[in-house]
Amino acid sequence: MKKRAFAGLILCCGPAWGAHQDWVVRHQPDRFVDRIMMEAWADAAKGPTRMSLYCDTENGFRVMFMPNRALMPEGPAQITLTIDNAKPFVMEGDAFGEETTDVVTVHDNDRIQKALSTARHVAVRIRNSAGQQAAEEDFTFGDLAAQRATLMKVCPVR
Repeated sequence: MKKRAFAGLILCCGPAWGAHQDWVVRHQPDRFVDRIMMEAWADAAKGPTRMSLYCDTENGFRVMFMPNRALMPEGPAQITLTIDNAKPFVMEGDAFGEETTDVVTVHDNDRIQKALSTARHVAVRIRNSAGQQAAEEDFTFGDLAAQRATLMKVCPVR
């Protein structure tokens, strides 16, 4: 009986807890190079937005948000990230999409790579080019630190 009650609680409350996938490492060998790719993501605590972290030996470290809704017009964005309650990073980025905002990218990702490599909680505020707040989201990752050494080899902090 207790197991059923607990399972019901998880089914009822589970979607409110943001889902996440910590670092997954993949190899893509070809004739010329053995490309290593890493990806981690977390869903917002509330709402449909997903925060994705990417790293590969060819393109380096990248951070993207997939809002999955009409968030802001296409164009410049200001993204403020507060990682594990540390001092906020104010970053520039771009929003892409026509009817809905498909993706918001972050520029100069190397500034936040070290902090994100072990992040547990990330609070994000996105503003449009007019300075109006478009979104405020919270993301929780599991254990990104478990793959930190691999991440720093694949995408070294400059």
